[in-house]
Amino acid sequence: MRNRFAEELTLTFERMEGHKQREVADKAHYSESTVSRIRAGLKKTDPQTRWTLANAINDLRLKYTAASLDYGTISFQRDRKLKGDMFSALVKQRTEQSQREQLEPEFEAAITTEPKFRTPEQNLIIQRYPREYVEEISAEITALIKQADYAGITMSQLQHVIDEVNDSTGG
Repeated sequence: MRNRFAEELTLTFERMEGHKQREVADKAHYSESTVSRIRAGLKKTDPQTRWTLANAINDLRLKYTAASLDYGTISFQRDRKLKGDMFSALVKQRTEQSQREQLEPEFEAAITTEPKFRTPEQNLIIQRYPREYVEEISAEITALIKQADYAGITMSQLQHVIDEVNDSTGG
């Protein structure tokens, strides 16, 4: 059965002209057959393998998928219910932002209430809010990737911008 990383790896190879499976395998120090089995979903991957392949290809989407599997981050990049276009990504991002913003005042009231006085509803809101926030961040990343695609910005150019921001903020 295929998995999310295998699907994204296959899409990355299809999207990126010039990346040959053999070249990526050599750069990642894997055999070409290993990369082929990973793409087919026949070989399970650990975090190091996913990270090594994502770095060898240097594709932001693939890195995000690898990280989402490692850290439990939610990814909307392959939401089967939505069309895969930029408009759908923006709508999803705005929906997630709106849901989080609606919950925010209740969350702030709950966290400023002393724990022993919190209602069961407040405790549920405290549990729910981080998920809403992470869903919004994931939708924002997906929207950014779609916008970059639409604008003709390559994933390596976008990755360069992200690296520059991380370097300047100590990230």
